[in-house]
Amino acid sequence: MTQSSLHRRAQPACLFAAVLAFAAVPDDSHAQTRLQVSRSERFRLAPSETARVLGTVAEGAEVTVGSERGGFTEVTLEGWVWARSVSRSGAREGFDLAVNAASGENLRARPNGAVLARLATGFLLQEVGRDDDWVRVRRTGWIASGGLKPTGGAPLAPAPAANAGAAVPSTGGAPSLDRGVTAGAVDLLTVPDGAASGRLAAGASVRVLARSGDWIRVETEGWIRESDLRPSAQGVLLGVSAAEVTARPREFEGKLVQWTVQYISQQTADELRPELPLGARYMLARGPLPESGFVYVVLEPAQAQFVDQLQPLAEVVMLARIRAGRMRYLYTPVVDAIELSLRQP
Repeated sequence: MTQSSLHRRAQPACLFAAVLAFAAVPDDSHAQTRLQVSRSERFRLAPSETARVLGTVAEGAEVTVGSERGGFTEVTLEGWVWARSVSRSGAREGFDLAVNAASGENLRARPNGAVLARLATGFLLQEVGRDDDWVRVRRTGWIASGGLKPTGGAPLAPAPAANAGAAVPSTGGAPSLDRGVTAGAVDLLTVPDGAASGRLAAGASVRVLARSGDWIRVETEGWIRESDLRPSAQGVLLGVSAAEVTARPREFEGKLVQWTVQYISQQTADELRPELPLGARYMLARGPLPESGFVYVVLEPAQAQFVDQLQPLAEVVMLARIRAGRMRYLYTPVVDAIELSLRQP
């Protein structure tokens, strides 16, 4: 056998080995398609700090990522919303639905599951499927790249500049502010779109406590005369949102709150909800209004009789003590009812 014939016979084997070696090399361009949100981030229409805010993505939510531009990453959200909180829309081609709830709506990982994002009123969505009272939806937008990390990992390092020696101008993709000053004189509201409780002058310093769509809950400091102050009603916390409670559960557990909620149903607790006393009657409610999340309200026997008389979607004003800031598997507060009364129109 000549050397040339040996070479010809060796060619197919070499080619097969080369194909196997190429197939074994990972394609880095598609290796990471899903990332985790490392902190609560604003979901924007375009890759710009001045672009319209469509909603807020919750810390820990997983998103499908696309291209990166100017410190922002294109991401796709997919999850479930309550069917009554959306309506048909032809505002833009490619979108079937729009959020119609006055205070926005939660996007959940599954029907009545963990909250992935808070969607602002008017948020356009593509319908993917339905399951009874829930709609599976999808939407693509942009969030700051610094708020993303590999699943279970540390936040992503910023991409290196094309010219490492050149100064890089700010892109506006910085982390969301936790402190700031008012751009002008603004009313301080008790709840989003609610009544004004005061007014902040232009340049007033505030600390951001929570976010919901285009709204933020703020804290500010100042001085008043002691003679102008009176004790609050038995230590009851007013104006506290469910978003705050679920974000800092230990801080609020055991505290009294006054909330207005919308009655959905009354049920009996089972072993699937360990935060509720086994066998106890509880009310599933939406709220606290105007939020459109859910609250589990543990009832005493007399309170259960009161709730039995309620019409569906009746609004109830309640004084309650927070039993659990959030459940093990759901970002939903659990409270013990102390007083319940029907809200009068």
